[in-house]
Amino acid sequence: MKEPLHNHFNEHSSHFGFALADSTVLAEAKLIISQENETDDMQLDIDPQRHLEDGRKVSVIAQLLQTPVHREDANVLYGAEISYVQYAVRLTENSKISLASIQGISYPIEVDLAPYKEGEYEVRVALHRKTPRIAEGPLEPEQLAMVKYAQVNTVHITLFPADAPILDLPSAPWTRNHHVFDSYGRRGFILADLDRLAKRVEELLGPGNHNLIEHFTEGRLDVLLAEGLMVVVWGITPWCYSLFSPPSEQASYVLPWDKLGDEPERQAIYPIDTNVQQLSIIPANELAFWADCIRKDWPVIDISGEGETLHLELYVQMAESVNELHENPIPSFVLTRREGKPEMILMMADVVIVEEVDFPLS
Repeated sequence: MKEPLHNHFNEHSSHFGFALADSTVLAEAKLIISQENETDDMQLDIDPQRHLEDGRKVSVIAQLLQTPVHREDANVLYGAEISYVQYAVRLTENSKISLASIQGISYPIEVDLAPYKEGEYEVRVALHRKTPRIAEGPLEPEQLAMVKYAQVNTVHITLFPADAPILDLPSAPWTRNHHVFDSYGRRGFILADLDRLAKRVEELLGPGNHNLIEHFTEGRLDVLLAEGLMVVVWGITPWCYSLFSPPSEQASYVLPWDKLGDEPERQAIYPIDTNVQQLSIIPANELAFWADCIRKDWPVIDISGEGETLHLELYVQMAESVNELHENPIPSFVLTRREGKPEMILMMADVVIVEEVDFPLS
């Protein structure tokens, strides 16, 4: 998206979103397109095959863009595509778009993307399902139910001009290494260039099976943070989190954070070595057995650019209940690399998403 489609962009957002604890209530929902002075509204089915009846958490995201999000990129951002429909519509400055027929909600939810420039548009509705990485390996029987509990359905509604160049490939596409969704324990996690970190730890402590948690607690390894070799997120509610690292500034425009969380819940700043381009994501409890930790195969996330400052922001979208289920948070960390050295290190620690919860995948 090179420029906003809104006539008054400073007063309106190009993103809209909300979340519900149970996708079943959206299975028969309709996207309503209404026009001034017209009696018949256009009603578009968002889930013709009723995939949402499976009862998972669901995030609804609507975006007004110059060009649609590429389907391959959407699969990285929101998980595997499970349904896809597209409709042709005509909009004017007075058009209104809303969601209706949601079980438990007696009023239509206005999709606040107006005002629109008059013309022909396409409305694309894609359903995606995000699954934690732990499910890619063998699971115990009791973990299967927890994987379903952790999964997030996304209803991704994209509105774009009918003449948009939808076949152009993005210059910096999203890949598997730009979004990791998985579970982490109570201690939190670290992000590190593992090869560089292992060599530096050996220089500082010598070879051996060190307990790095104890060393960090005593402040003896603060130099690793100062040298930009690692990022630490200490003490975090056990849960499933997304970690996003946009491949470019342009690619970051598709992240709909301004309506999913408005302002980040927490922010942190870390130095990062200019030579580091990829970080392993390691549960912090693994630092207690360092010799074993460095031999394991961890998920990695790419950190594009050459800047020496890494910003980490936490956004939380709350999945609300409409049928007496417990509300559920959908947390996401966003990593952004920037030019210049940070004036200070601002760590992210003691992150509480929900109170007194024990997430069995952790």
